[in-house]
Amino acid sequence: MAKKLSVAVLALAAFGCSPSEEPRPSRIAFAIDRAGTASEIMFVDPKGGEPIPVAPADSTDETPAWSHDGLTLLFASNRDSQRAIYAWEKKLEKVLAAQYRDTAPSWSPDGRRIAYMSDRDETWQIYSIGSTGRDEKRLTISRSNDTWPVWSPDGQTILFLSDRGGQHDIYSMKVLPIERDPLPKPERGKPVPPEPRWTEDPVPVTNDRAWDGRPAFSPDGKWIAWPSEREGKAAIWIMDAAGKNARRLTPLDSEADEPSWSPDGKEIVFVSTRDGFRELYIQGINEKTARRLTVQRGQIHTPAWSPLQPPTK
Repeated sequence: MAKKLSVAVLALAAFGCSPSEEPRPSRIAFAIDRAGTASEIMFVDPKGGEPIPVAPADSTDETPAWSHDGLTLLFASNRDSQRAIYAWEKKLEKVLAAQYRDTAPSWSPDGRRIAYMSDRDETWQIYSIGSTGRDEKRLTISRSNDTWPVWSPDGQTILFLSDRGGQHDIYSMKVLPIERDPLPKPERGKPVPPEPRWTEDPVPVTNDRAWDGRPAFSPDGKWIAWPSEREGKAAIWIMDAAGKNARRLTPLDSEADEPSWSPDGKEIVFVSTRDGFRELYIQGINEKTARRLTVQRGQIHTPAWSPLQPPTK
């Protein structure tokens, strides 16, 4: 039987904030592995401080992703020995059981759908599901591995990684409306109507023999940050949304990957091994140096910088 892992949904309540008309500060969520312990999700203030665990459990939690209002956090989990989709509000509730490894969620800007990757069809493919845990759709159909989906801020396209061209590149696909006429019913004696397509054909955004990693859209959708080994070691790069005007942000003296943009689009948080462990660093997109954010002495993965949260009431 295939290993099961699915998407957990964690709705975070206000953290003791007093009423205010100003947006609440953003946070950076991340997954961390430490020797002898399960992977857990934590979040940290971008200005620094001690990270705080998010819904700790004896489980493997990974790939956090924020909703576009900064109030809800998605992550993959196998908690409670029930690999399923969970929702956390006042209590933990199972939304939908899964039979496959589903991970790397990305919420659509309108909050209605979640894109994610799954290995249910022998290779990794991209799927989406309604935020209520229903109406699942397969978005990519290929013999390649299609991974790490990320929704554009306007909700019209999804970026993802694929080896369909014989190398690891970033692709873009336009998302077609999910809510449209119902499927035609099969007629007796006639072939079963084909499943409608939910996306247009993917087009490559990068085309390089070197490895390219998980992309991240800037908040305004004009820029893409991603890790690449095109100049040797993995470093953070920035290009425009059309795949042009690429430039390297981080130096080549250490590995750097898994970028995520600040809410104002002026900084990027990423993971680097420059001090021996996989720790978080923040660097301005027009700066030459980065500042270290965490000192966890563990293996940090997939940071996700939240948007500014709405004012408290």
